[in-house]
Amino acid sequence: MLEEYLTHICSDLELPPPAPKDENQQYYLPLSPETKIALKALEAGFYLHSPLGPCPTLKREDLFIFLMKANFLGQGTGGGAIGLSEDEKFLTLSLAIPYDMNYKSFRDLIEDFANYIDYWREELIRHQKAAESNLL
Repeated sequence: MLEEYLTHICSDLELPPPAPKDENQQYYLPLSPETKIALKALEAGFYLHSPLGPCPTLKREDLFIFLMKANFLGQGTGGGAIGLSEDEKFLTLSLAIPYDMNYKSFRDLIEDFANYIDYWREELIRHQKAAESNLL
C-alpha cells in the first residue's frame, strides 16, 4: 500500500518516482532539495521521519523547553514528536500512523507533515537569531 501511495503522490506532485526501499526498509519522498521525508511501512499504518536542522548550541535548554511544550500531546507537531538524532546533532520530526488510510488522507497527511517541517525549521532559525541577539 505505501509503495502504491508513494508512486501516486509522486505522479500528482510531478516528482521522480520513489526509489526502492533502502536497507532499513524505508522509502524517501524528496519534496524539495531541503525537504526529504523517510517513510516506513508498519504492520498497520506507517512511520514518517524528517530532519529539521542542526541542533542549536546557544540557549539549547530554552529551545528544549519550547520543544517539549510543542510535543505535549502533539499539540504543536500535528501528533508527531520533535526529537534528536542518534548523534544528538540534528533535530528531527517523527510521526507514527498506526492505522491504514485511503490515498486522499495519506496525501493530506504528507502535506500537513511537510507544513510542520517548514514551520519548525523557521522556528529554529528564529531561535538561533534570538539567541545570538541575547533576546532569550
